[in-house]
Amino acid sequence: MNKKDLLIKLHGYVASDGGIYSMKVKDMHGKKIRIRRRLRTKFFNKNDVLINDFLDTFNIIYPNIKSIRYYKKRIEIEIRNHTVSKEILSLGKVWSRNWEIPKNITNNQKRLWVRAFADGEGTVYNKNHNRYVAIDSINLNGLKEISTILQEWNIIHKIYGVKWNNYQSYRLRIYRKENLIKFNKLIGFTHPEKQQKLNETIYSYKH
Repeated sequence: MNKKDLLIKLHGYVASDGGIYSMKVKDMHGKKIRIRRRLRTKFFNKNDVLINDFLDTFNIIYPNIKSIRYYKKRIEIEIRNHTVSKEILSLGKVWSRNWEIPKNITNNQKRLWVRAFADGEGTVYNKNHNRYVAIDSINLNGLKEISTILQEWNIIHKIYGVKWNNYQSYRLRIYRKENLIKFNKLIGFTHPEKQQKLNETIYSYKH
């Protein structure tokens, strides 16, 4: 994978379970202390496979940048580098309410992004003959962007509104065996438990 491929994967991770924040930072400029606003990127996840994949991806892109920290107790990765944060943000917004998929990307890059996002926001359900993969978000427009990609690959799905305690969110649901097989072949999960459950769900149709 080239740098853009890997950067798109990081963008998908941050859009699903993280964010890019503007912070006031003090530093020395000659003999004076100056305060500047700098961007910081954060990613939160309790799964070690995803944490390591994020760290490995970052280190491949930026082998000489050491301003990345993993705080295990907070299940948080923080990139304290303004330039890197700007590069990720240049691909598109990453905040919960208005994240967006990077524009003008290849099919493989679409797969990388959707997979990274689904690793954070996706679930696999298999109970009482009800089987599906769901991707949840409060960002309806963002889910519609994922929907457009799935339509290109003929993966049938629906988007539902979900309301709980006056809290509005949305769910993109992929259902039926043939669509779950297509999702698994074209996208799948890096998250090991979700991938295992998806395999079991598809296998359960035979039994």
